[in-house]
Amino acid sequence: MQFNFLPIDMVSVGEKSIEEISALIGKDDLKDSAIVTSRSVAGNDFFRRAVEMLGDPRVFSGISQHSPIEEIDSIAGEIKGKNVKYLISIGGGSVIDSTKVIRSKTDTEIKQIAVPTTLSASEFSHIAGYTENGEKKGIRGKELTPRYIFLDPNATLETPTTLWRSSGIRAIDHAIEGTLGEGMVDLRVAFSRLSVEKMMANLEGNWTDRRLECQVASWYSYMDVYDSPMGYSHRIGKIIGARWNIPHGMTSCMTLPEILRYYSASPPPGMAKLASSITGEGDGSKAIESLAARLDSFIQELGLKKRFSDYGMKEEDLKYIEDKLGSADDLLIDHLRNML
Repeated sequence: MQFNFLPIDMVSVGEKSIEEISALIGKDDLKDSAIVTSRSVAGNDFFRRAVEMLGDPRVFSGISQHSPIEEIDSIAGEIKGKNVKYLISIGGGSVIDSTKVIRSKTDTEIKQIAVPTTLSASEFSHIAGYTENGEKKGIRGKELTPRYIFLDPNATLETPTTLWRSSGIRAIDHAIEGTLGEGMVDLRVAFSRLSVEKMMANLEGNWTDRRLECQVASWYSYMDVYDSPMGYSHRIGKIIGARWNIPHGMTSCMTLPEILRYYSASPPPGMAKLASSITGEGDGSKAIESLAARLDSFIQELGLKKRFSDYGMKEEDLKYIEDKLGSADDLLIDHLRNML
């Protein structure tokens, strides 16, 4: 049994992220820094203040949803060989993942600083996803992990409510499916329970204290990401997200409750233990079913209840998902059909 630590040097939790980043980099190295963000985030007030306080560094604001490889290659081409020492990612999972891929194509010694604006938890991961030719692809390596992470609720206040809440469901998805791995099951279950309960208690609130609690819950959801392979909810989400351009958070809103029902037929030990600790139900199968029902209701209360058909998917598209999964039993196909 082993536990793999990721090379994160610091996680800062609080409302003074930009001042702390400026002090961390230092006046002399600010000129060798650049910011990576999305077009939407580049237009908000927090971002404008950040650029001003960081001495007006070079900004790359061309990243869009699902991290298209063409956008990544364009930025990588512009910074390669330019002595960039720090890349500051201000944005959601697509921005943070894109910055990891940019570093992989230029120099992984470039230090990445992440200021997340959603709850995707990409900043705590050694994995980077991107889209190429309509399909989700990815790379992984400990050296890709951002070195410095700043959880600042002020960075999230202009994030659209639907995006914020759906990315919170994505974090819950991480926490639950993160219990599927072997090894340090007690650690996974403990942090996953903290994550799920903290997220469900605070996700509806829009005040900075509630948002900060959600950010911490997002961190806890990925505490053991290196050793925790994700399950069918994530695998299906990546397939449909890239193909039908569905945000990752919304894919989790559709897949997570139904995939939990699939797992309840043959309960994985870690997932059963987590579900029992949250619901109080001693039987693992019933506990997972109860957790699925609770999350289904929570997603509906948040106004995030969607089906595959809402994004134009049809019965015949299930074959595409099945083929991309590589293998799928009849029970899983039945649950996929329930998502239509």
